[in-house]
This record gives sequence, structure tokens and C-alpha cells, in this order.
Amino acid sequence: MPSQAGHTGFRYDVRTRSSEPAMSTHPPQPPRVSVALCVYNGEKHLREQLDTVLAQRGVDLEVIAVDDGSRDGSVALLREAAARDPRLQVHVNPENLGPLRSFERAMSLGGGEFVAPCDQDDRWHPDKLAQLLACIGDADLAYCDSEYIDDGGRPSGRGISSDLTMMSGREPMRFVFSNSVSGHALIVRRALFEAARPFPPGLFHDWWLAMCASARGGVAYLDEALVQFRRHDAAFSPLGKDAAQAPPSRNRVWLEERRALLRALAGSAFDRDGRAAAMLHALEQAEAGRGYGPLLRSVWQSRAAAPPWRGSTAINALRLQSRFIRKLRRARKEPPIAGPRFRL
Repeated sequence: MPSQAGHTGFRYDVRTRSSEPAMSTHPPQPPRVSVALCVYNGEKHLREQLDTVLAQRGVDLEVIAVDDGSRDGSVALLREAAARDPRLQVHVNPENLGPLRSFERAMSLGGGEFVAPCDQDDRWHPDKLAQLLACIGDADLAYCDSEYIDDGGRPSGRGISSDLTMMSGREPMRFVFSNSVSGHALIVRRALFEAARPFPPGLFHDWWLAMCASARGGVAYLDEALVQFRRHDAAFSPLGKDAAQAPPSRNRVWLEERRALLRALAGSAFDRDGRAAAMLHALEQAEAGRGYGPLLRSVWQSRAAAPPWRGSTAINALRLQSRFIRKLRRARKEPPIAGPRFRL
């Protein structure tokens, strides 16, 4: 199938369209998508990102921009753009809320059936939202791959799928063990977003939404890079940093992440079979030195949720058991987690 370059440097397949006459002269109205754009001192790349968001095709678009106390020209830029395009609304937090609460607020302010979180420094393919809507089917969340670009916008030739195993389906424990869903690359049904509120403190909003969606309608993956994801030292997430170094307490951090994810899932309506609560208890027992047996059994009982590495389900479950034991042993030799409580 031939490919061509989009105006932002994307390469994408040309989709052929049917030549059959339409059954109606009034095509169905596309669903409304509320883009939730969070901004904090993002003036440098914000205009370029806004241009690609407002250029989305095939959707009924509204853009909810929430500024979280920027000290640069971000608010003025947003208001100038809103004066030109009524699809853009601008809100300014009365105080700095941080990324998690800002995204939750931005996602709550729209009226669309679907919600799409948006970072301040990326570029979107003009058909990103339309293709994700076509992909989502009966699922609650759909996401795509992303291509890495540097601070100057130059592609690296790699993408998120080069570094992560991209996952889908209806198994929430899979997203406890690992995560491949990035907020800048997803759309989610508003009904799922409302069911997932309030976002648990300390968790990334995209990771939490992926777990909740996989416990209900499921997660769908579109194997196309529809976002150019900018990596630079000022990025918030570790995935967005050019050269993120592993912390000296990385095994402690990994275990604390799992505890936080399990605790949030166990305390929600999405842990319908109690597996998250049981694994949380088993993990805490193992960390307290009371043996690995309950944890290994708990992982085995959730073997269908083991990350889809190479090999059979059983082999992947054994690898996951080994990972837990290795992390527990190494964590005992590491210093306490330094600084404020980690963010997933």
C-alpha cells in the first residue's frame, strides 16, 4: 500500500474510499471529542501543538485548555488562539494543581462523548482522533503508537513500540504488571472517565485509565504512529525525557509502583474478583520477609495477565514470578527512595 508524508512529517497509509453512492444525503454526525490540553510553562512548543490539534479531521472537536499557573506566555498564547477559534476554551487554575489534578479537571470540563488528553509539546497527525474512533469499537479506550522527536522536532527513527510491549484486551492485572498506554496517544469514553474518578493520588492518569478500561469494556490498540512525541529534559514523564537515568532505588520504586497500583485497583469497583487485593497482601507479606509462596501463587493465578513477552502464557508467568523475586531481593540492598513520593 503506498504511503505519503503529512505536513508535519508523518508517514501514513493512504486509505481508499468506497465509490458506492451514499444511502443518505445527510451523513451521520461524527461524535464529539473533547481534547483535554494541560499546560504549564509550555509556550515554546504550544502553538505548534495547538495547530495540529485544531487541524483534526472527521470529528466534532472541542479543545479544553487548562493552564496550571504558567509564568511564561502560555496563557496569552491560548487566549489569542481562542479568540480566533471558538472550539478552544481556556481555563486557568486558581492555584497550581499538578499534572494529575489538572488533567482530571480538563477532562471533566468538556461535553464530548469521548475525551482525549493532550500534552503541550507534541504534534498530532491530522487523522489521529478519527482513526482512534474507528479503532475503538466496543472498547472503553483506544490508543496508538507514537514516534519520538527531539526538542527541535527531528524524528529519531524510533517510537514507543520500540521500547515497550504494546498491550490491549480486557485484563486489568496486565496493566498492573506493565503499561504501554500513553495519555497523549489515547481516547477514552467519557462514561469510563467518570467511573474512574477521582483519580487516585500518585498515579499517572493514563495508567489508571488503562487499568479501569481493561476491567470494563477493554483496551484497543492501533498499530500506527499518529503522534510525534517530543522528548526533552523538561518533560514531565520519564518516557518523555531524552536520557532518563534509572534511580539508585529503582527496584524499590518498581515495588512501590506495584503496591500503589494494586492498592488503587483493590479499593475501586474494578477489582471484581478480588485478585488485586489478594496480590497486594501477598506482596506486602513478601516485602516483610514472610516468604514468597503466596506472592508466587498469586502471580500464577493471574498468569493470563502476564505481559505478552516471547513465549507461552506459562513461560511469561514464570518470568514474571522471577522478576518479582529479583526486585524484592535487590530492593533490600538499595537506599530508601529519595525525595518526595514518586509519581508513576
